[in-house]
Amino acid sequence: MEFIKGMDVSSYEEMLDRGYIYYNDKKEPVDILEYAIEKGFNYGRIRIWNEPSNMPESGGYCGFESTVKLAKRMKELDIPYLLDFHYSDWWADPGKQKKPKAWEELHGVELEDAVYEYTKNVLDSLALSELSPEMVQVGNEIRCGMLWPDGSTENFSELARLVDAGIRGVRDSIGGKDIKIMIHLDQGGRYHYFEEWFDSLIQFGVNDFDIIGLSYYPFWHGTYKDLDETMNRLAERYNKDLIVAETAYAYRLASDSLFGKGQERLGGYLASDSGQKKALQIVSGIISGVKDNKGLGFFYWEPFMRDENASSWGYCMGVVDENGNPLSALTDLDKDVLIDVDEARKMYSAVNYTSDNEEPLEGDEILTDASFDTKMLGWNFTKPTNLTFEIKTEPDSSVFAFESKGNIKFNIEKDVEIQENGTYTLAVDYRGDNTTGVCIKLYIKFSDYTRETNIYPSDTLWTRGMITEEIPCNTKIKVGIEVDSPEIWGEIKELHLLKGEA
Repeated sequence: MEFIKGMDVSSYEEMLDRGYIYYNDKKEPVDILEYAIEKGFNYGRIRIWNEPSNMPESGGYCGFESTVKLAKRMKELDIPYLLDFHYSDWWADPGKQKKPKAWEELHGVELEDAVYEYTKNVLDSLALSELSPEMVQVGNEIRCGMLWPDGSTENFSELARLVDAGIRGVRDSIGGKDIKIMIHLDQGGRYHYFEEWFDSLIQFGVNDFDIIGLSYYPFWHGTYKDLDETMNRLAERYNKDLIVAETAYAYRLASDSLFGKGQERLGGYLASDSGQKKALQIVSGIISGVKDNKGLGFFYWEPFMRDENASSWGYCMGVVDENGNPLSALTDLDKDVLIDVDEARKMYSAVNYTSDNEEPLEGDEILTDASFDTKMLGWNFTKPTNLTFEIKTEPDSSVFAFESKGNIKFNIEKDVEIQENGTYTLAVDYRGDNTTGVCIKLYIKFSDYTRETNIYPSDTLWTRGMITEEIPCNTKIKVGIEVDSPEIWGEIKELHLLKGEA
């Protein structure tokens, strides 16, 4: 089988409708799909939402009619494609797996039957038009489950039945015995999640799938070495083929909420044309070296999406620039983006990951009781039922170490009254998982507004969040940190409120 150099083309129709024009390396207008094929693109990926018309934000795209249009385009171009069932009317990812509106009141067998019938009917309709996909995803990034709350990982037996219903829908569809089935999770650099998840799935009798799909974004999902080790351990344990179903890297900096200096530091390369290409080289090299030839290839996520909003994916993550010109990750796709695993390992071994909290904090501490204890005395904190935590004692601090099961949201905060006019700095060091849907915020709440900053964590390096603010005397404030996330683990060092600029 040819190494998959895939691209998620789900927004192609929308980009054309919005009037975007794309160019080749000679500055000539082109059909970007045809040009990408010339450069080595050889497999499409298309997401399907049940009824996106229920969600005005979707623009109505990615429903069945859009799927048919894109499937026809893939067949015209003689390109196989992967059909990605989200089983939702809009985005499904680790942080949200909302039931389609039509299924909101369905549970148990009724919900399982709906998944089966919907999957089968979509594929039968495509088959009758000779538009069948070569590969199907049953769910999108379902590490935390799908079709919540019924299919949450907290109820894994029901999740397994829902996954099995989707698999049976594929197998019973016209030509379904020949369709490859992928089960897709995020956190591609963190093996422990995959082992726990797939061991549970198989324990409940679900094993009729062909491919384990991984999302791997270097600025979210661990180091390149983590990806290398995860893929090889998965190949050995489950004897399944492996595909990086989603990957991408920024070619320019965007807002801090998407790809700022923090993500650049974690990704290992500058947000640039060459940085994007290097990241893709390493990922492709790692996949090519998976033991027993189990690494089949990758899909670049939304390479042709464009947007002027600096907090949107299309602003910085495509393989075309803001004007529609191709970047080297595309122009060199068949030349030197694909490297061997030895070269990839040399490249990632040379990546220098640096912490941003090496400088000691300076200033007069305002929080006289900043330490955490096992009862969290002195802090405003309500423990969610699906959260476990322990307090670790380090030489210079205490650490709140936590782990969640399923989606989690909690705050750790303290009330403070400022006694003197001056400049104050709130700071915290944080370490832990990152993925789609993770939101870690450090904040100062005043009576009429809130100052906050996002923290983009690493699971190996401490990341420092800081807010500096002029505060008058006799001001009552709340200082704290908020964690709003799918299933993760994390560590929070003591919060410090310092008088002066730390």
